[in-house]
Amino acid sequence: MKRITMILAVSLLAAGMTAASSAAQEISLRVMSMNIRMGGEYADYQSTPYADLIKEYDPDIVCCQEVDCKSLRNGGFDWLNHVAIETGMFPFYASRPYNIGEFGVAVLSRYPFYGAEKIISDIEGENEVRPTGWVYICLPDGNTVRVASTHLALQTPTNTTLNIADINSKIFAEDKTTPTLLIGDFNADENSSPADYARITWQDIGYGTGKTMIGNSKRLDYVMGYPKGKWSRTTYEIIAREDLSDHCFIVADVVYSAD
Repeated sequence: MKRITMILAVSLLAAGMTAASSAAQEISLRVMSMNIRMGGEYADYQSTPYADLIKEYDPDIVCCQEVDCKSLRNGGFDWLNHVAIETGMFPFYASRPYNIGEFGVAVLSRYPFYGAEKIISDIEGENEVRPTGWVYICLPDGNTVRVASTHLALQTPTNTTLNIADINSKIFAEDKTTPTLLIGDFNADENSSPADYARITWQDIGYGTGKTMIGNSKRLDYVMGYPKGKWSRTTYEIIAREDLSDHCFIVADVVYSAD
């Protein structure tokens, strides 16, 4: 089966370029972060429990981490495209080879997107490479927002920081103007040196909202925005679903304002 994202990237390129040509003044979005834990093992690798939760909260954008595609672990199941079909959202997958299939991060969008890109960060001393993927989403009001899903290195704080630096260097290499969200599992607590480093460039939209790991006091999952000082939150909910993951999920209503 040809990937839906491949079709979208071609068919919507012209429309997306038009949207990007005008500077955004205000953007309001509901975003969701979901680390589904080892391909969704808590829900027996099925898509429907996660799709049902997404439909319940009705976000514009979902960033997922630890997503398997057709691996031996999940029995050859294409989890992301099944969730996309069940929710009616557009999917993008940034992955690396894993267990005969693939493993990585994903973005699901209510709206069409273009300019989908991924990078693979190979950090020395890390036991696996780390994909990050982003898309340019075309909003109904003509604005464009860039959204990235990530799952950062974890062996040492230095590795995590190097991973953030790699993302920054590549995501801003040619575009430092589009409003951007970086969402996912940073593998760094709120008061850690990697989180402090991330906040040099990014605005921590969920700062002070509390832990995101079930069973301990760590906050590892983030919604961050660029440029700093232009983002705010109107709601920010941390959802513990022990039947679906060891990570809490985040649902946040965020606003970008150019003024």
